[in-house]
Amino acid sequence: MSNLPDVDKWGYVVCFGTVITFIAGIGHVNSFGLIYNDFIIDTNSTAKSLTTAHGLFAIMLAVGGILLNIIAKHISLKSGGLTGAALFITGAFTTILITNANQLPITFGILQGIGFGMMVPVCFSSINFYFVRKRTFAMSLVKAIQGIIVMWYPQLLRVIVSFYGFRGVLIILSGISLHTIPGMLTMECGNKTTKIHLNKIAKLGDLENGDKSEETNDLLESKKAKENDSRAKRVWNDITETLNVRILNDLIYCNICFGQSFVNFSDLTFFILQPMLLFQHGFDKNEVATIISVGAGADVTGRFALAFISNSIHVNTRLLYFAATVLTLVARIVFIKVQAFIWIAVITGILGALRSCIHVTSSLVISNHVSAADFPGAYALFMLSTGIVNVFTAPLIGALKDIYEDYVPSFYALLACCLPCLVLWPLEYILVKK
Repeated sequence: MSNLPDVDKWGYVVCFGTVITFIAGIGHVNSFGLIYNDFIIDTNSTAKSLTTAHGLFAIMLAVGGILLNIIAKHISLKSGGLTGAALFITGAFTTILITNANQLPITFGILQGIGFGMMVPVCFSSINFYFVRKRTFAMSLVKAIQGIIVMWYPQLLRVIVSFYGFRGVLIILSGISLHTIPGMLTMECGNKTTKIHLNKIAKLGDLENGDKSEETNDLLESKKAKENDSRAKRVWNDITETLNVRILNDLIYCNICFGQSFVNFSDLTFFILQPMLLFQHGFDKNEVATIISVGAGADVTGRFALAFISNSIHVNTRLLYFAATVLTLVARIVFIKVQAFIWIAVITGILGALRSCIHVTSSLVISNHVSAADFPGAYALFMLSTGIVNVFTAPLIGALKDIYEDYVPSFYALLACCLPCLVLWPLEYILVKK
């Protein structure tokens, strides 16, 4: 495999394709408040419908990942990724037609969730193939470039809303979603190079081992016999194989998965609802857009810093994730208590920098604990766990706002979502040490 030409060079094209895919897919998520705040008020929609949509999106990410792993046994990664892109684009264009926020769980939550969930594993699998020793560096670089573009999204959307209105924004975002297609095509081109050389290696192996026609016939007969099994059983076997459920016997992995699921949910929901709280405090759209951009800018800075540091010294990703969660909890408590623009901006900047540590190290905490062979199944289970947490917890967060007619109780509930990580991870350390 070391003789594969242009693998390293094409790896950077894959990184570029990953950036395009993520920007076109979820670049606007942190600006949901800017996009949908007036629409929710005008249509008398509830905050619960918005959080439910994001909860469904999270679990559909897992469903999309499982679906891709199953169909990838029969079609190429390009076909699977492009299928996901088609679903995502369909969800984006149908969102233009919604009449209230209660329809978002279908267009955004289900269609776009499954579509994006099919594209993400294609991106990560390609990056993992091309980068081994510099995987942390490559992932940090991708996230940093992505963050630079996302940093300007709030300001851009604010201008678009003022000129073209709510429906105009949705039409433009639908057009941007079309960029997921070239994003997926970059993954296929890289895989073509790999497949060509893997085929050459396979042919060399055939020459060394001699004629295997009889064994091949036996294998074909065995395959035909297996095809007599029920389809339901085959699908179930595919799912359990994809998820690698035996890894659930690893209690440390389960603890990692459980803690991260709640922290990641809390982080995503915090930044989705942050504009709503700021509007409640009386900030105008210019101020809200500026605050969101400050957070995104700090996030970018943190990702570049982490890429530089990880390229120079070894980083304990799990310790960094835990420390970032502790500091995030403290910073959010301060954020809830203050209302002056300058302090809100400063605390948001701190939270953005801490967020970079959480997002970059999230998948690496799992990959550093499990073997390379177990990682795809372990990460699929983690996505499923995060989705389940989102589906059951997100509506409760939105319901708190609807009950109290105030976003502050929802933000206190998001603080509590950090506790599974902050309590169970140190407990695990103590027990394992003993």
